[in-house]
Amino acid sequence: MITTKFALLTSASGQNVAKKAINQLMVRQFTYSSTRCQQVAVQYFETKEEARTDAEWLNAKSYKEIPGPSIFELLRTQFPGGALYKTNIKEMEDYFRKRYGDILRFKGTLGKIDTVFTFNPADFETVYRNETIWPVRLGVDSLTYYRVSNQGRAWGDIRNKVNPVMMKVQNIRQNLSAIDGIAQEFIKRLDSLLDPRTGRLSNNFSEEIKMWAFESVAFVALNTRLGLMTREKSDPMALKLSDSLTTFLEKSYNYDVAPPFWKYFETPGFKQLIKAYDSITEVTTHYIEKAMEQFDQSAEGKSVLEKLYRIDKNVAVVMAMDMLMAGMDTTSATFISTLYFLSKNPEKQEELRKELIALLPEPNMPLTEENTKNMPYLRGCIKETLRFRPIANGNFRIAGRDLVLSGYRVPKGVGVYMATMTLSNSDEYFERSAEFLPERWIKSAKATCPVSQKHNPFVYLPFGFGPRTCIGKRLAEMELETILVRILRSYRVSWVGEKPLEYINNLILQPAGEMSFKFEKL
Repeated sequence: MITTKFALLTSASGQNVAKKAINQLMVRQFTYSSTRCQQVAVQYFETKEEARTDAEWLNAKSYKEIPGPSIFELLRTQFPGGALYKTNIKEMEDYFRKRYGDILRFKGTLGKIDTVFTFNPADFETVYRNETIWPVRLGVDSLTYYRVSNQGRAWGDIRNKVNPVMMKVQNIRQNLSAIDGIAQEFIKRLDSLLDPRTGRLSNNFSEEIKMWAFESVAFVALNTRLGLMTREKSDPMALKLSDSLTTFLEKSYNYDVAPPFWKYFETPGFKQLIKAYDSITEVTTHYIEKAMEQFDQSAEGKSVLEKLYRIDKNVAVVMAMDMLMAGMDTTSATFISTLYFLSKNPEKQEELRKELIALLPEPNMPLTEENTKNMPYLRGCIKETLRFRPIANGNFRIAGRDLVLSGYRVPKGVGVYMATMTLSNSDEYFERSAEFLPERWIKSAKATCPVSQKHNPFVYLPFGFGPRTCIGKRLAEMELETILVRILRSYRVSWVGEKPLEYINNLILQPAGEMSFKFEKL
């Protein structure tokens, strides 16, 4: 078994809280039996229920009748020469849906549980409406191998401590002034990097946006400014985290979505993935420890880390680490996608700019709690972007009860993958789905926009649903709103590339390739 930094980060004195907290997430061995994994998944729920005898269950087709590939067919597609070799999860969805229909079953293999893929929003609702008090969503196997991933009651206990800090709007919005300050610093940096003749950026735009996102999330998580917006050269620690996250997203698809042969023998690629996890651990621990040195025990906690530290030290460290790990690529990807759709739809950009000019008659006016309350078109643009290009292809749950999905029995403990992105880009669920229409999300536009508010609510769930809703939702929304206000109040943005924006679709959907934006100063 590979030894990881999670297993090595212990202090001789035992007094370093960050390292002690991390050490409690010690690496553990897997049980590589699919049957055993299924049993473990069921045990997370801690509830025993009587067998269903209702008419819906009795009249449903048996679980074994759900169509799907054999284990041999599934493995064959993933090997060199196979139809899905070195592809992505969206292409896998499309490939098997075309062959087996809107519900299909993947038999558990190589330590994975049985998983049902469904493209039916009625099934999505059934899954969510039948969640137990502690919904189970198994994460990335390789990350669980690297560090313990809490489920069931343990997860519920942690979430109960974190929710009051992260999910209350006022707790996040109190950082608005600082986040706005970071966005204004980004505008100054962008000004300095633009070629005045072409309006194009001389630096890597994607990297610049990632540094903005990291600076923003680090402030909320740690109450720390990293200075990434005013740097003369790239920050080596931040770049190390960015590169390691890129490796993680690239390699984890190969070792977590594709058949996980790494559970039986260590491959060079899997060792690279573990090395990336080590680097992520090293960098995030570095920033967390520096922030903890500045704690003022006599004052009210300002950062997420400090607030949670006074409730549970271990939870505080792990939550801060997860924020730093998750807050860079996801927010930056959504920002770039939103800017792209607005640059490709100039009439929508101008409509948004009218709202922003009313909001900020002078470009340098501060954003406040009061003047950001009414931004329906901006929020509609973000929602429409997340319909087109959500961060995740779909949502996943372990069935917490015996369910009937699309007329088939699905027993408790089976994984259910709900393919939301495919449906949110379909005319069946969103009229004129190929058009970028922020108006569809604006209540006041209902009378003039025929497609407004016409969709199944369970098709569009970019931040998840219920108790498992993304813990960073409030922060991501505030960051996106702030940077978009500042960019579009300062520049008219167009897309000058010959090709559309490209994407990499691994664990998350990420813009890739050349960022052909042109910025024209207003």
